Amino acid sequence: MRYLALLPLLLAASCSSGKDFAGNATPVDINAAATQAQGSVDAYANSQAAEAENGSAGEVAPGAIGAPAPLTPPEPGTPGGLPDDRTPISEAPFTPDSAQGAANVVQTYYALLGEGKYRQAWTLWDDGGKASGMSPQAFAASFARYFQYHANVGAPGDVDAGAGQRYVTVPVQVYGRLKQGATPVNMLGSVTLHRVGDIDGATAAQKSWHIRSIDIKPRPGANPPPVAEGRMAGAIVMATYRCIDGSRINVRFDRRSDSATVQSGGKVIAVLKGQRPASGIWYAGGGYELRGKGKAATFTKPKLPPLACTSN
Repeated sequence: MRYLALLPLLLAASCSSGKDFAGNATPVDINAAATQAQGSVDAYANSQAAEAENGSAGEVAPGAIGAPAPLTPPEPGTPGGLPDDRTPISEAPFTPDSAQGAANVVQTYYALLGEGKYRQAWTLWDDGGKASGMSPQAFAASFARYFQYHANVGAPGDVDAGAGQRYVTVPVQVYGRLKQGATPVNMLGSVTLHRVGDIDGATAAQKSWHIRSIDIKPRPGANPPPVAEGRMAGAIVMATYRCIDGSRINVRFDRRSDSATVQSGGKVIAVLKGQRPASGIWYAGGGYELRGKGKAATFTKPKLPPLACTSN
């Protein structure tokens, strides 16, 4: 099967939202962090197995009565689960700049979240964490409502190369439990990563994979809305539009700069500036234009007629 060996990651109640903010801003060693995190996961699994033998397995969320039912996220290939692509993955060593290297960054990111190392996870975002659209403190606070937080990471797509930039998308399944009422959560989406190609003047950091955007949504019928990974309430808004020609665009609206960044296939195709619509939205630049009201919108590419689109 093409999806990776799924890595369950735990965000326990003992991991407070302020943890790891006392000056811990050192660069992340991806492979070392992943190895350490996997050891933590293995230790947790062993402890759970031992508790099961003694009849004490399970965790009790604050305010919950008794042990909550085990979390059972949908299996790959089922509704709400990761894609079940059965194309074999090579077992050969991968390079950090490969698509598999990008997937390793995603695994490390969720492992760091599971260990409560929020500042280190934040630094895995592009532009030194700024691409998250949040301060380190706001980023950590967005996870405070979770008693448990797990992630399964799927196999990466192909690297999209162009104009000295590289992009790749990695599917992810996030599931867990809220502190309030031990409510289970299941979300599905993707992580888009970016790096600079081998061009003159590019630094090692610029040529390393970093997270550009995360688009996760509750599966049908699931509650509540997703954790605010990379979204600052009121300032950054993410939207996905499906267009009449079958294409899909992801748009990052930044109200601070009055701009809209349009992505397609994990690649940024336009950065548009806000205009002055009579109502709704209107962004334009470089021959591209995005207009809309409510869920309906039109997206126009240079020298092409507008495409009718609908947001999810």
